[in-house]
Amino acid sequence: MAKKPAAKSAKKSAKAIYTAPNGAQFLGDPLPYPISRAVRAGDFVITSAFGDRVPSPDEAFYDAEGLPLSTGKRRKALSFADEVHGTFKAVQEALALADCTLDDVVDSQVWLKDPRDFHEMNRIYVTYFTKSKPIRSVFQNHFMLEFRIEIKVVAYKPQ
Repeated sequence: MAKKPAAKSAKKSAKAIYTAPNGAQFLGDPLPYPISRAVRAGDFVITSAFGDRVPSPDEAFYDAEGLPLSTGKRRKALSFADEVHGTFKAVQEALALADCTLDDVVDSQVWLKDPRDFHEMNRIYVTYFTKSKPIRSVFQNHFMLEFRIEIKVVAYKPQ
């Protein structure tokens, strides 16, 4: 039963918030940032980069050089594994806006704050890509907000 409401919600939100003259559809409910959750361009669907949630802009703290700071609250509240699972949930929800799943993904980009999390991320990553094995790039990054991981994907699903 839980799957049906989620599908209805995804279908309801799947309406383009904007269709460009070239036919690209910008999908998803408005976020507190000027981005779309996903864009369908022909047979390709590209998601934004997601962490495990969409934080509010007032959650950001920076040092004197402008680098993002961590308050430590998130690190204490969530394990890295929980954050990875939450990030995949956000990516799956964005893909669903274009009627796609992780099985449709052909390219994946992963950003990690701490390179020591690479092996744990890999152990979790393979549980989400059980059929397809998309190409992937992994980068170290200092995030604008308090994340340890972000993931962006490109899916291919002919209309």
